[in-house]
Amino acid sequence: MVGGWHQATVVSACFADLGHDVTGIADDAGTVQGLNAGQPPVYEPGLTDLLRRNLGAGRLRYTTSYADGLRDAEFVFLSIDTPVEVGDESDLEPVLHAAERIFASASGPFTLCVTSQVPVGTCKSLSDATRTLTPGVEIAVTYVPEFLRLGTALDTFRNADRFVIGADDPAVADRVARLYQPLERPILLTDLHTAEMGKHASNAFLATSISFINEIADLCEVTGADATQVAEIMKLDRRIGPHAFLSAGLGYAGGTLGREVRALHHLGERHQVDTSLVDAAQQVNAQRVGRLFERIRQLLGPLAGQNIAILGLTYKSGTSTLRRSAALELIDSLLAEGADVRAFDPLASGRELDRPAFTVCSDLASAARGASLLVLIAPWPGMTATELAECRAIMKTPKIMDSGNFLSAESLAAAGFEYHGVGR
Repeated sequence: MVGGWHQATVVSACFADLGHDVTGIADDAGTVQGLNAGQPPVYEPGLTDLLRRNLGAGRLRYTTSYADGLRDAEFVFLSIDTPVEVGDESDLEPVLHAAERIFASASGPFTLCVTSQVPVGTCKSLSDATRTLTPGVEIAVTYVPEFLRLGTALDTFRNADRFVIGADDPAVADRVARLYQPLERPILLTDLHTAEMGKHASNAFLATSISFINEIADLCEVTGADATQVAEIMKLDRRIGPHAFLSAGLGYAGGTLGREVRALHHLGERHQVDTSLVDAAQQVNAQRVGRLFERIRQLLGPLAGQNIAILGLTYKSGTSTLRRSAALELIDSLLAEGADVRAFDPLASGRELDRPAFTVCSDLASAARGASLLVLIAPWPGMTATELAECRAIMKTPKIMDSGNFLSAESLAAAGFEYHGVGR
């Protein structure tokens, strides 16, 4: 299992838990040391216990050596979390670099399962490259798109809606499918290009749903409608469904969905195919943090000297990573207007904050004390309206901006807060 962050850690631990002998390969020695001690590089509920159980059982280990990790391997998973640059552009260099190291260390036949998010055509290029880079060593290339969700990754692996196995040789696809059969989830076998496009399309559809409900939420705010009830009406339609991405808020962040939208945009440019719908989804999403900032300015007036508490720094609830965090984008805008920002997030990784220009507090009360406004960005596990209600007495003005309608408006209003949600 090649990769040193969330995806590779989750999948390696889950496969080991199914009884396989798994070796994880990561370039960073500190990451490997932590993993071998049962400490994952990013918070994921239940992952630490899963790692330690399988490390203790001898089914799982981690190394920095490709030669060691690939020795006698039947399947090699390329599970690098593809970095996302500004503008949601994918940076494939780490993925391709890892592939080169895999090929350079190959000593026997194996099946390469690419799970990293890659543009359509990448796996065919890797397959073609094996003919020149690994002469005499038979490597079959497959694409197995991962649909893990930070914060619920173990469940989304064990109880996946589906597993997709992309391979141009049906016999190879069958071989990979047998790894997933014990989970008793639907398995769809297809060719390489279709599997890659299926990943793009699934995430782009989710992105479009998010942007759609945010446009509806904006219309709800100016007409007096309630976007949360509109979403409920929609989800009861069996053609839409109860799990549809129809929660109004700050839109999608972190890069996972955005990179797929950009990938489809680039495919359209390359082949002269119009992609107006997914382009619009990206444009709507890009405006969400700016719209929240304007609402804060309308609520408080001039921001210079105002004390504002940001609750939740991570890019989404239930994780520790700050990558492409909407909270950090909002904080930059607030600081530029002269606001005094204090933030609290019990899960946020301090290693990702490089000398922040705002105050990172060690507890909720320190962030809320003297604040003119609480801005809820990413609620941590277990956050309740009662917990926030205890802050009311120490605030300058008891106002709360709930950027995703996470908490009960009625409970907070009953506690004396002036509540502001999205699309309500």
